[in-house]
Amino acid sequence: MLSMDLQISEWIQSFRADWLDAFFLIITQFGDETVFLILAAWIYWTIDKRYAYRVMMFFLYGAVLNGSLKFLTNKPRPHIEFPERIAIIGESSGGTSLPSGHAQNSGILGLTLSEKSASVGRWLNPFLTIMVGLVMLSRIYLGEHYLSDVIFGLTIAYAFYTLVNRYLKNHTLPKSLPWLLALGLIPIALLTNDKNVYIASATIVGIMVGYPLEMRFIGFREQGKWWQNLIKLGFGLGVAFALRIGIKAVFEMGLYSPSVDTEPIFFDQVLDFTRYFIIVLWMTLGAPWFFKMFWRSPKTNPSN
Repeated sequence: MLSMDLQISEWIQSFRADWLDAFFLIITQFGDETVFLILAAWIYWTIDKRYAYRVMMFFLYGAVLNGSLKFLTNKPRPHIEFPERIAIIGESSGGTSLPSGHAQNSGILGLTLSEKSASVGRWLNPFLTIMVGLVMLSRIYLGEHYLSDVIFGLTIAYAFYTLVNRYLKNHTLPKSLPWLLALGLIPIALLTNDKNVYIASATIVGIMVGYPLEMRFIGFREQGKWWQNLIKLGFGLGVAFALRIGIKAVFEMGLYSPSVDTEPIFFDQVLDFTRYFIIVLWMTLGAPWFFKMFWRSPKTNPSN
């Protein structure tokens, strides 16, 4: 299997060209946390915050699952295992290879976004399918994953999405279950010591704190005029990215360990958890409060 994986990777990289390098470096971002952050903010602030909550939880718990599986498989990336045969194009993602996080992330996003195909249009599902396929191809082309890694990642996405939906269809979710699941993130994060797991966990906890508080005490209106939505995205994301960069800069002034980028210690992970928790509180609670105060939009009924 490894021999076939390696030969497929070499064959795909045999088509290398500067324009393909640039193309796939852009495409691969559709499975990255930055695109997820922008997409989640857009849906939460301008379309439907309940649906945004669903999309975010699927994506984030999927990221925790991916980090856990990578910890168990501990498979090296192609450009690490065979540096003389597989080139790394762009900056390496670090970590291990199986399953592909980008393939799994894009798969989960594709499945959850496809739920809106009836209201958006028939073009949405083919578009999402093409994008997921291109993200998977990009991971092989860039030297980050084998074919088996991206197939496994997509399979995990489909299985996770399907099993959760079947459970939710036949069971009423106990109010305590989300918090019990959140508590389960602690041993997973400690065991894997994976930065992505800590970030996903911080985001989950931030949403679980900010979302119900916003629904109960703020109740901002998502829909607005096109120019209002542009202001929401511009200002809201501007503050979010400023927090992301600014808090990191503060932590780098002596709080992070020297090996934070290669071998982070527990305190480094706690700092990253704190940073993303603050960012998500802004996105779920702070920004909605500001939007409501700015436009004096009437409070919606959380029970609707």
